[in-house]
Amino acid sequence: MYYGLKIGPSKKGGIFMKLRRLTSLLLVGALVIGTLASCGSQQTESTDTGSDTPVATDIDYANFTIDPSNIPQEKLDTTLYVATSVRGLENPYIVTITEGMDEFCKYLDSIGQKYEKQVLDSGGSNDVEIDNMKQFAAKANGNAIAYADPNEAAIAPSLAEAMASSGGYIGTAWNKPDDAMPQDYDPNWAIHTSADNVTNGKAMAKALFDNMGGKGKVFVIEGMLGNTASIDRVKGFEQALKEYPDIEVAHQDTGNWATDEALTLVETWLNDTPDVGGIWCANDNMATGALQALDKKDLKGKVGVTGIDANTDIVEAVKDGTVVATVSSNGYLQSGYTLAICYAAWAGLIDPAQLPDEYRVFLTPAVIVSADNVDAYIAEYVEAVPEMDFSKIFECKAN
Repeated sequence: MYYGLKIGPSKKGGIFMKLRRLTSLLLVGALVIGTLASCGSQQTESTDTGSDTPVATDIDYANFTIDPSNIPQEKLDTTLYVATSVRGLENPYIVTITEGMDEFCKYLDSIGQKYEKQVLDSGGSNDVEIDNMKQFAAKANGNAIAYADPNEAAIAPSLAEAMASSGGYIGTAWNKPDDAMPQDYDPNWAIHTSADNVTNGKAMAKALFDNMGGKGKVFVIEGMLGNTASIDRVKGFEQALKEYPDIEVAHQDTGNWATDEALTLVETWLNDTPDVGGIWCANDNMATGALQALDKKDLKGKVGVTGIDANTDIVEAVKDGTVVATVSSNGYLQSGYTLAICYAAWAGLIDPAQLPDEYRVFLTPAVIVSADNVDAYIAEYVEAVPEMDFSKIFECKAN
């Protein structure tokens, strides 16, 4: 199951920012139509991106492919610093993010690009994540690209500013303020992506409610309160709840994405609500904690559970019937292709400032994993790393 596109308006600083934002809103339809009309054609009018390579201003981005012969030898011989900025490597989904970087670096090997790679682990601290990015960007002196999952939405602009100050390129995922856009830091904040969290949260809620026969009590475990992904997934849950009048929320609180916190919540809640029929979790780490609590009460497999992220243990639980469903956002794809887009910008093959708005903020594909498709999913994503062609940089964009 795949989800579509979300387009955000442009934004700049001061009076000019407001004028450009208004102009962008008025002309966005014309931009999209113009882009579609130009598919298949390329012009070679040069745009200044700090590279000697001319950048086309009229490009079929949907089919854009990196041609290594167009990358200046000087760039290939320059050490490029490559990073992923994440919170905590104990989360299996985040591990796939770092593995996506590894897969992208194999592509760099194939085209002869010199590089060094690094995982920037914030441990869930906003200050650490910002400081990590500042240090990484500064040492690279403009020769840096990074994928970042901001710990909270509020720090996304700070991460972009850290990279912009040195001249490198960053792509963010999941979390940013509604009024902050990549266009605020042209061209260095290249893109922002996310799966459709509202849709995913709603889909998991409906799967859970249907598993309960459309009635009964549920527990709701949210992620971090300042995290965009959690906020939107809960919105999706609330949308589904309106469609099921016989579902009652018995308890709701934040588990901060953590297994142990979710375990404690569910253990406590079961003391006064042992007849719960389902547990909706905003991610799979917390679903694991919920399963552990249920297991202690001999309720595992008797109470439905849903999560999001398609962690390996939860996918296996879908297969054995103790979890109703989860959602895969394909961390390999998210980080690998984000880095590929940033690389194309650094190499001078594209200019992010010239990209249409729908190629600056967009959705990436997501797959619902349930009993119906779990075997096929395991074969493609658990037992192997999915095949990805990083030369086709916008293959990460949902249709």
